[in-house]
Amino acid sequence: MRAIAVGIYLVIMLYMLIRGLVPVFITMLLFAFIFMFSLSAHKKRAIKVAKMKIIEAQKLKKEGKTIPPFIEINSSPWYVLAELPGISIDMARHAVEMRKQNGPYPSINVFIHETNVKHVYIEHIKTVAYVKNEVEPIPAPQPVQENNENQD
Repeated sequence: MRAIAVGIYLVIMLYMLIRGLVPVFITMLLFAFIFMFSLSAHKKRAIKVAKMKIIEAQKLKKEGKTIPPFIEINSSPWYVLAELPGISIDMARHAVEMRKQNGPYPSINVFIHETNVKHVYIEHIKTVAYVKNEVEPIPAPQPVQENNENQD
């Protein structure tokens, strides 16, 4: 969807240039650069905030204190998920793609399983990340025991 919007914007810019409306073209070009810069600045700020919060949470955990998790798995972009302990950029991008294809993660355990996080990082992730409206797993059905008594 974003690619379509960018394509339309570029077509309009080209149309303005062809029609000889150079000031409008230059203004649109300037807005495009401002938008691109602000988007990267937003990503950098989100990453910085996530890193600071994760470091603070790890310090508090070492002191024996607890804080509520603050990174919501189903609404966080890949660049924030990549800041979670044990999650690489590729793992975070894959997690977001899986979320787009299959819908939101029902629990933090499903997210951990889908991203193949090493066991060392599981408790760290559970300290700082959560799933809003977490769904309890459905228990496996119990096998029915047959009555094998002899009936005479």
